[in-house]
Amino acid sequence: MNEFWNERYRAEEAAYGKAPNAFLAEQLADLKPGSLLLPCDGEGRNALHAARNGWEVHSFDYSAEGVDKSQRWAREANVAINACVADAFAFEPERTFDVVGLVFAHMPADKRRAFHHRAVNWLQPGGTLILEGFNPDQLQFTSGGPKDPSMLFTEAMLREDFADLDIVRCELVRTTLNEGPFHQGPAAVARLVATRRA
Repeated sequence: MNEFWNERYRAEEAAYGKAPNAFLAEQLADLKPGSLLLPCDGEGRNALHAARNGWEVHSFDYSAEGVDKSQRWAREANVAINACVADAFAFEPERTFDVVGLVFAHMPADKRRAFHHRAVNWLQPGGTLILEGFNPDQLQFTSGGPKDPSMLFTEAMLREDFADLDIVRCELVRTTLNEGPFHQGPAAVARLVATRRA
């Protein structure tokens, strides 16, 4: 799987575009810039946007190609991103963060809940978790995402996985993606905004 992502990021200058995920950008705009962790951040489009808008950005991805590109884009934009190559289940930050952003960070069904619980623990008290991913209706569309239904997010699944947080927003919506060659067209997504109790 690591080589799959390396090849994808090697073959395209911006596999998912250089613009940020629209939902994440919208949510960050409503928050005071602070520390932000972006797991599974791929080529760094979301990290780049956040750094340009005053956030202290930390990110990681399993793909060395993706992380290298993230750091290159940051240098070209003259912003700082603390990006590293890491497995989502081995990453152990020395701190917690004001915001954790999970953008299309889909895991196999047997690992999803554990990953989501790790993400909760990366939040500092009072911090905000922002998530967007595909829901099962995405299987009727060709705009990207896993083809395994068990990897897609239902509202009940997210409410259960993040039950330790105060959920501000949890919904399934239809949208149109324009995120590089691999996320194009009508899409069915799940969105979650939640805060860690102080």
